[in-house]
Amino acid sequence: MATIRIGKIMRLRLAVLCTICVFGLICAVVAGGALYFGLQAFQQQSAGNEASPQAFAALYGGAAFFLIALATAFAAALLETTFVRPAVGTARHVETIVHGNTGHRLPEEPPLRELNAAVNALADKFARAEGALESAQAEAKRAEQTQRQRLEAVLRDLQEGLIVCNLNHQILLYNQQALKMVGVAGEIGLGRSLFSLLAREPIVHTVQLLRLRELAEDEEAEGDVAMVIVPTVDGRSILQARMNLIAGPEGEPQGYVLAASDVTQDLAALGTRDRLLREATQTLRHPVANLRAAAETLNESPEMPKPERQRFVEVLHDESQALSKRLDTLAAQFRTVITGHWPMADLPSSVLLTMVVRRLEDDTRLSVQIADLPAWLHCDSYSLAVMLERLVREIAKAGGADSFDLRATAAEERTYIDIEWEGFPVPAATVESWLELDLGANIGGLSVRDVLDHHRSTLWSEAVAPATGSEAARLARLRIPLPPAQHRRAEPTPSAPPRPEFYDFELLNPLPEEAEILDRPLRRLTFVAFDTETTGLKPSEGDEIISIAAVRIVNGRILTGETFNRLVDPGRSIPSSSIRFHGLSDEMVKDKPPITVVLNQFKAFAGDSVVVAHNAAFDMKFIRLKEEEAGLVFDNPVLDTLLLSAFLHDHEQDHRLDAIAARFGVSVSDRHTALGDSLVTAGIFVRMIEMLEARGITTLGQAVEASNSMIEVRKQQAQF
Repeated sequence: MATIRIGKIMRLRLAVLCTICVFGLICAVVAGGALYFGLQAFQQQSAGNEASPQAFAALYGGAAFFLIALATAFAAALLETTFVRPAVGTARHVETIVHGNTGHRLPEEPPLRELNAAVNALADKFARAEGALESAQAEAKRAEQTQRQRLEAVLRDLQEGLIVCNLNHQILLYNQQALKMVGVAGEIGLGRSLFSLLAREPIVHTVQLLRLRELAEDEEAEGDVAMVIVPTVDGRSILQARMNLIAGPEGEPQGYVLAASDVTQDLAALGTRDRLLREATQTLRHPVANLRAAAETLNESPEMPKPERQRFVEVLHDESQALSKRLDTLAAQFRTVITGHWPMADLPSSVLLTMVVRRLEDDTRLSVQIADLPAWLHCDSYSLAVMLERLVREIAKAGGADSFDLRATAAEERTYIDIEWEGFPVPAATVESWLELDLGANIGGLSVRDVLDHHRSTLWSEAVAPATGSEAARLARLRIPLPPAQHRRAEPTPSAPPRPEFYDFELLNPLPEEAEILDRPLRRLTFVAFDTETTGLKPSEGDEIISIAAVRIVNGRILTGETFNRLVDPGRSIPSSSIRFHGLSDEMVKDKPPITVVLNQFKAFAGDSVVVAHNAAFDMKFIRLKEEEAGLVFDNPVLDTLLLSAFLHDHEQDHRLDAIAARFGVSVSDRHTALGDSLVTAGIFVRMIEMLEARGITTLGQAVEASNSMIEVRKQQAQF
């Protein structure tokens, strides 16, 4: 599509005006000199001296040049009003048709009536051609839309929450079930960070695990799935999720899919059973030991009469056996309950141990190596990696060791994970105390004992005998037996067919995090268009916000499903003159939250997006006055559609929201409501982006500079 360069017209305009002005200036100088000599001649004649004919010629010539200079100035003014200004206006109108609104038309008025009529005829033809193209595209997309609707229906009906992210952990897709599961934790939305909803560490760990597993298994790992337990950031829910990577065209990972179920209640019930069973086992163990000791004592006491002794021994012996069996039964049930609900998967030991080494890289005092012949095990890799990291640190503190070997040994029924070091074994009492270590909130508050119980395991420390005749130093290890892998795939799993491109999968190629926001392309930024309704127009004199609304714009799409809309109690009455405009009365805002609460909610919704408003200085003034009271700083970049309109349509005088919407063909509904005006502002801004790009303004910084260049408009806003 051809791009209209207004700058060329402006340069032509400047060149013509400069030429005329230089010519006029020369004429004026010549006329001035000639008049000067002519006046000298008249003075000589008045003094009785005879004036030369040349003097009179200079006088008449000067007058002629003066008239030429006047004619030149008149020609310049006439050229400006009859050609240059209308030509610039025509160019602006054409630019709006090409890049903003194909339904826009030029006024067919003098002096360029014929030209404008021809442009309008061409625009009609262009609109018809574009309409035919759009009809063909619409027809081609109907089948795709049908498939998309079927897919959306499937996503809605899924009992699992489905979230798709890129490798920068930005959300590309989510279904209604995911919204129900994590919506309370924070604002869910396309392009937002997953970590505003779910804990970071388990997700990052599992993505790394999947990528390492791909390297470890080569083609066999394609399409592999990992299980993860992850809490929401507010701690209200715990999700159990299956994760697998999304492969790009050349097989490289570009994102991941997370299919989650809310297991909060299941884990709470499991925790309750854990505590009850543990209490039962702990309370029964001591009396059983006493009964056994008493039975043994009585059995060895010859003084007691034989009949009495025999009966007593039989009773104690039978009771102790019954209690012992009960203890064994409870212990078996305890292990069955706590392991039956915990998500585990088959995993090569090399992947697990690599994760442990990575977790210890921050401590430069420790040297941790993998001395591993890969074995397979069945485990929860995240909780196990956290536990092994903690145990290495505890061994270093207890024994002073700073160098460790991690290895796995496959046995017939177990796979042993060993932490080896040079020195002596850790005392049994110390190892026993480590069982109660809390492994942190990211793992749900589990202890070392809990992790071992989930894996039906235990741990102990022992010496490792050196080879016969070797002079090697004494070695010790901490040994943890784990379940072996349940099964291995004999054949690689066939890859899934390519997923359809829907929603916002362009985010699979995210911008580098270190890029300065002002240098980022406008089309790649996330925007939040917002508007406020107020009690009046003078924030510095006590007027307050009574409504604030916003809508997100991601990749040039207005996400009408991701909006923010709040009423605010202003703490004062709303004048009837304002009610006539926005329709909000005192009764409607009664008992609504104050602006200090709503502003924090709005800031959370906006995140680090660029905010867009019409006449932004007005809305931002209200927000700035409340920042300190609300305890926040609203430091988001701001773009103003009023300033951008003044830049793009400098030939127009009317830059009200309705006038701009009419020029861009944006439909207006619910005018003078915060949400309605936010949607109109969003529609206008999305259409402005293409026009800005046509002017060479492609980045946020360039758009800010263009806005700031509209000094007169900024002066008008300063009254607020």
